[in-house]
Amino acid sequence: MSKLDDDIRKALANGEASYDLDREEGVFRQMAGIFRGKMRWMAIVATIYSVVLPVLIVLAAIEFFQTDDTKWQIFYATGILLLAMLLLMVKLWGWMQMNRNSIQREIKRLELRMLELSEQKQE
Repeated sequence: MSKLDDDIRKALANGEASYDLDREEGVFRQMAGIFRGKMRWMAIVATIYSVVLPVLIVLAAIEFFQTDDTKWQIFYATGILLLAMLLLMVKLWGWMQMNRNSIQREIKRLELRMLELSEQKQE
């Protein structure tokens, strides 16, 4: 633990800052949050890819096991690997967007709390 973490815990324990666990969002709500804002079109494209790519992976796997030619087996195996990597990149993008939205919310909460504290000091 760092000193900053300890200071934050002390402040929360003293009641200086109220942290409401009900304000935390679940995973499904965070996923829905990706579809709001300027990057909505990208989230829709990523969702389509995350449905289409597993289907293509399964089809390539079926073809891989049905062919006897080594050249085509290498082709399908390479396709499976590339499609799987693309699917992982799409999923990673989605998780990074959810993390970015969560961090933005926390920064806004911090800004509001700092504004409240500065107004209290002025009084």
